[in-house]
Amino acid sequence: MMMETESQTAGIEAAPGFAKNPEYQIILEKPDREFVATLEGVEIARSHQAIVLREGNYPPVVYFPPADVQLKQAHMTDKDTYCPYKGIASYWTFGTEKNIAWSYEEPFREMLDIKGYISFFVNRLDDPLL
Repeated sequence: MMMETESQTAGIEAAPGFAKNPEYQIILEKPDREFVATLEGVEIARSHQAIVLREGNYPPVVYFPPADVQLKQAHMTDKDTYCPYKGIASYWTFGTEKNIAWSYEEPFREMLDIKGYISFFVNRLDDPLL
């Protein structure tokens, strides 16, 4: 994974979740394979550069680099949610599927590797990603 220098992370807030629970782990992996997300038969993301995030007992989540997502088919909504480990998630609508995807546009320092990357609710896609 990309390593940030101290000057690059200056002023970026540390995650309160990790401060409170330093034993908690979020693992980021870059598998050597391609991931494809389709919705209603239309490809909305394809990447060899996706990141798989593994967190606690949650199922693994695939995050696509924004350059590999068909953002012309999407728009950001006004929904957001908060994670004490990652930050504030912004949500995306693709076609008629409102809030099917999310991204962390300004994540906490520990999660800068997923900044701007987009993930999908896999149960709403045509096929599972993993």
